[in-house]
Amino acid sequence: MNRRALLLGGLFAPLVTVPALAQTGGSSSTARPGGAGGSSGMNRMGGQMDQAEMQHMQQTMQLGTVALETSRIAQDKASNEDLKRFAAFEVQEQTTLAEVLRSMMDPSATAATGQSGAAMQGDMQMDASGRDMLQTLQSQQAGAAFDKAYLDGQLQGHRNLLQVQEEYLQSNPQSREHMNVARMARTQIREHIALLEGIRQAMR
Repeated sequence: MNRRALLLGGLFAPLVTVPALAQTGGSSSTARPGGAGGSSGMNRMGGQMDQAEMQHMQQTMQLGTVALETSRIAQDKASNEDLKRFAAFEVQEQTTLAEVLRSMMDPSATAATGQSGAAMQGDMQMDASGRDMLQTLQSQQAGAAFDKAYLDGQLQGHRNLLQVQEEYLQSNPQSREHMNVARMARTQIREHIALLEGIRQAMR
């Protein structure tokens, strides 16, 4: 319990460095001539993002929307205190990550103070499995069954998020800015998976 509490307490501190990494990395970003892949996103240097970068952002934000919205529900319904704390941190993280990704996609955009993560990620539609998970948690009563469904969903969602980061980082990316964000996200996701697995073990 003490180890999990320590992990939860320090888990999200590194995330505050993501915007700084993205900004400092931007000066070294390399825009591919002609905007390969026909993507419409722009990086901080005004160059057009390539297809791999846009796909990485869209998939990360789509999966992040599911993690965010299910965690909002878990903040109210989770009966396990570790899960409840995790849900609160997950909402904070996904909101911050969405700000970073949106600022990279549209450098002129600014996140208004107090703007909800749902509004920020609104244009990233959930896939069918994400909608099903959200509906399942919305319809369930608080208790052990809810905790298990939320925990299982978060584990699978984080594994999917990790795969998205790995695939992008293995695609020979050209933007240092984008790589910085993907690497930071990958580190955080791995820590979350380990923490969730520890909570699951303790719940058995």
